[in-house]
Amino acid sequence: MVERVKGLKRGPSFFLAGVVALIALALATRGQWAWVLNDDEAQTRDVEAPTLTDIDTSTERLYRIAPNDGSTLTYSVEENLAAADRTASGSTSVMAGDIAINTDDPDATRLGQMVINVEMLESDSTLRDKRIRHDFLESTHWPFATFEATEISGLPATIATGDGATTEADITITGDLTLKEATNPVTFSGSARLTDDVITATVSGTVLMSDYDIGPIHVAALVHTGDEIDFTLDISADRVDVGAAPADADELASNLVDSSYGDGAFSDTVLPVIEERCAACHTAGGPGHSTVQLETVGDVAELADGIALVTESRYMPPFPASPLSLKFEHDYSLDESEIAAIKEWADSGGGIDVEPDTPLRPDEVPFEPIERDQVVPARGTYVGDLAKKDDYRCFIHDIADPEGDGEWITGMTFEPDKLEVVHHSIVYRVPAEGREEAERLDGADGRPGWECFGRSNMETPGVESIGGWAPGQQPRVYPDGVGIFLKPGEMIVNQIHYHFDHDTPPDQSVLVFDTVSPEELAARDEPMTHITGRSYLTPAEGPCTPEEEGPLCDRDNMLELFDELYGGIAPFIPDALIRACGGQLDDYNELFEETKFSSSCDLKAQDHGTLYSVLGHMHEFGDAYRMTLNPDTPEERILLDIPRWSFEWQLYYVPTEEVRIEEGDVIRFECTWDRRNNTMEEPRYITWNEGTVDEMCFSSVSVIPDVNSEGEPRR
Repeated sequence: MVERVKGLKRGPSFFLAGVVALIALALATRGQWAWVLNDDEAQTRDVEAPTLTDIDTSTERLYRIAPNDGSTLTYSVEENLAAADRTASGSTSVMAGDIAINTDDPDATRLGQMVINVEMLESDSTLRDKRIRHDFLESTHWPFATFEATEISGLPATIATGDGATTEADITITGDLTLKEATNPVTFSGSARLTDDVITATVSGTVLMSDYDIGPIHVAALVHTGDEIDFTLDISADRVDVGAAPADADELASNLVDSSYGDGAFSDTVLPVIEERCAACHTAGGPGHSTVQLETVGDVAELADGIALVTESRYMPPFPASPLSLKFEHDYSLDESEIAAIKEWADSGGGIDVEPDTPLRPDEVPFEPIERDQVVPARGTYVGDLAKKDDYRCFIHDIADPEGDGEWITGMTFEPDKLEVVHHSIVYRVPAEGREEAERLDGADGRPGWECFGRSNMETPGVESIGGWAPGQQPRVYPDGVGIFLKPGEMIVNQIHYHFDHDTPPDQSVLVFDTVSPEELAARDEPMTHITGRSYLTPAEGPCTPEEEGPLCDRDNMLELFDELYGGIAPFIPDALIRACGGQLDDYNELFEETKFSSSCDLKAQDHGTLYSVLGHMHEFGDAYRMTLNPDTPEERILLDIPRWSFEWQLYYVPTEEVRIEEGDVIRFECTWDRRNNTMEEPRYITWNEGTVDEMCFSSVSVIPDVNSEGEPRR
């Protein structure tokens, strides 16, 4: 790209800006959800930079930075990791670039484009590197960062020549740094030393991640960083002959050192825990496999320190509910002895006593598997549009009913096709009277389905939600004899929220249903029972901080934006929820602890019987969640408490004990958010709505009634 830059005051320290490419891109890029990375190892391990041409050998010397040849880029950033403040650091040596030093006129020195492979970032934690590479670098799409110098000050008036001659200078450099799709000017300073054979330089600087709209980084319940990144770039560029070929990229990749593993107690202590509590999620087909793969014993040993960290902090295995909650099925969190065993193993070096290629054998999946009686795709493959970042689309899913007498659904799950763009899903049951309307809406704009911000966007009475999906959710499998009955002619409509950042891959997500056959119904001793469920909505009102300003910090402007983006009832939802909770805006729109805001709403329980499941849902500003039955009374029970919210793990929780929901009971729903937990292109007032940078306090409570489908008491 850059062959020659004329007349600029530049020097060897142009390389320093690569630090930003590594640091800001690697640590700060805000991923939306598991990007298109199929393997958490680096996909691109080499690097090439354009070579400078038309070298005047009478006045110019050519120097070249080659990958893994003495140049190192090091970053440091303040982070709070697992509730402990520390400084994180890492480095890479995979970079390239040319320098043509003009010995007659230093101001005519030419600098080629510098290229840094950001996938080759290495820190003191392999797990950190994998997570950064996968969720924040998005380096499958953007493996390289580039820097183009525009100005340098501090160059000497003359360059010393002759055997043993040395030139030194303190320099400041400005240039254009490109990270992914953004280019911004940066300025750094340092010192450089030039001899006939080599250029060496040490340069440093500070970059604000927020200047690139890529940070600070926040991984809920695990880590958040400051905005400033400090860096040091140590350069060693050897003089090369004019016309010399760059280093062979294939040779570079093949010379990477394979991992090696020490000896240590593993198979009797740590391996059983990994296979029982981790492997089912992180081996092929598991929900955590797209983020971190644990296929072999060697994979585990490679991540020893990281596994110890995330288990000791209880970030993994993911079970966000605290002990204040009810006891739930499928609680796959670790006990203290298991955590201690992993920590002792990692602290002693993370060695293994079996072959590293020994495959992991998962003991069980961390949820009850669903019988896949009907796997139902939408009608056609959907492709979105980058002009509509938050796209809500409703699709018809045709449920087979061969006998024409209705279908009992005893389990369901949503399986997203393209996880990188699917944000969440809500499943609706549509009465037979709504079929004509749904068929009319489907494909009316030339694409599968129809736009449906808010709910299903259908006017037919009786359309109701019967389920949904958010990241981390497991299949819903109802108890024996319990299900959801679809009457003859009823249909399923699934609303999918897509969020498009970089690409619009074709998606055909499916719904999976476990249904009851006529033979199974005939063999039952008593009729089926229709489970009931209800959604409860609580306000969300988060004003800008005093340091933030802009037109979208005005709540009225945000409501106008909702009308423009979503239309329909969208701009009216925030005020309607406040009224439904019997409050007013002033009850909700205050910040505490500088950046946090919260909401609480007491609502009457709408369904009565035995509690089956509870669920809380917020977006990425979410910080804490709680659901309490009959608060402030002697019968108070905390049903669900999540002190550290994680958007990635929004589970349905099924109690192991019987809890009754009686007529007249009240349920309190409490949500807390933190403005630091997500990034915004510009400051805005946060309130309830559809986008990923809007918020929700959404709750679901499912109840098994005391009577079956024929109105008789359940046995």
